[in-house]
Amino acid sequence: MRIESERVFALASFLPFTKSLSQNRFLKAVRHSFFAILPFLLAVSFLDVLINLILNPAGFVMGETGLNIGKFLTGVSGADYLSHPFVAIMKELNRMVGLGYGLLSMIFTMSLSRRLAEIWNADTLMTSLCALCAFLFLIPAASGDGEFVDYIAGRRFLPAFLVAVIASYIYAYVSKTKICLYEPLPHLPKNLSKFYTAALPVTLTMVALAFLSIIAGGVAEFFLNFLAKTIPDSFWQNPLVAFSYQGIIGLLWWLGFPGYGFVTNIEEIAYVPAQLSNQSGETAYIFTSGFFESSALHIMGLIIAIFVFSKHGNWRKVALIALPCAVFNIQDPIMFCLPVILNPVFFIPYIIAPIANAALGYIAILWGVVPVFTEVVPWTMPMIFSGSLGTGSYMGGALQVASLVMDIFIYAPFVITANMLEFGEGEK
Repeated sequence: MRIESERVFALASFLPFTKSLSQNRFLKAVRHSFFAILPFLLAVSFLDVLINLILNPAGFVMGETGLNIGKFLTGVSGADYLSHPFVAIMKELNRMVGLGYGLLSMIFTMSLSRRLAEIWNADTLMTSLCALCAFLFLIPAASGDGEFVDYIAGRRFLPAFLVAVIASYIYAYVSKTKICLYEPLPHLPKNLSKFYTAALPVTLTMVALAFLSIIAGGVAEFFLNFLAKTIPDSFWQNPLVAFSYQGIIGLLWWLGFPGYGFVTNIEEIAYVPAQLSNQSGETAYIFTSGFFESSALHIMGLIIAIFVFSKHGNWRKVALIALPCAVFNIQDPIMFCLPVILNPVFFIPYIIAPIANAALGYIAILWGVVPVFTEVVPWTMPMIFSGSLGTGSYMGGALQVASLVMDIFIYAPFVITANMLEFGEGEK
């Protein structure tokens, strides 16, 4: 009882700090901007599940190495199957999902810039449009044939965040300078005059952003090239570096930022090449992009711990709603709706659980109990399947089961402690 009381006291002492964070206007704007894209994110994620797990021409359901349903539907196999119109349709659907993820960054840019305009007392519409133009002008296009979908491909949340903040601040600042505070044609209708007046601050903002982009783009390219060419693979394979990488992702998520979306560049430099190298059979790296994706199942441990140990009716309802999403590794509902974000109850376990999973996976692979990850598996693949397919062994799935059990025990004390705190009348 004494230990429980001390735990409650320690947690309660942490509440004022998290409350002050949650009331920070900037963090609140970022968090609410992610709330705005949540419906779109869930829609794209579910389409991703449908297409990658079911309608993937070479996947487990349709592919010749799986259930081979594709041959049953088309009546052909081999090269004829790959050139069949049905396969072309499935590839087009997959392209549209990629477009959907890119559009999320654009929506986030517009939503965040609008809320920042409210904080900095600028015109919300013009600030949002200015940030959108800056996003399209300044975000480097992905490699491809120059199509619009290639331009916004991927989850570019970090550059979208930076563009939204910088563009909004510059526009808000410039629009309040003396040179921009004028009425050029007072006899015009008020609304038309307002937009006419915005021409100068928009122009100055875009010019400033263009120069800033040249400087920042060169610095960023130099920095990323430096990391890619200078830092050896052994550095990224160091367990302390890998665990820190996992911990930073968890911290970003807890603060309200999409962790993996903010470390995409590091993943592409350090862990995607390791995954591809393992796939070619040249190496046997432990820490790869597939390794981290398969170890990010701890949110399911939280959901099960809530079902088993929580007495809060609202928490159990949220966990029930989030369960189908968590099966496919979509953690957004419980992150935003419980919430886990800026929740002092879950700060420690949310950081520790994924690191513990990574540590367990590292030991299991190092000792030869589980093979290294050699296959690229969709991130929406359910646990056990993702571990087994990624390693080519059922032991990969067994590792995920062991990690899940460990996660339940990590979250359990904090869920129990939460029952001893007063969260408000509506949450009991």
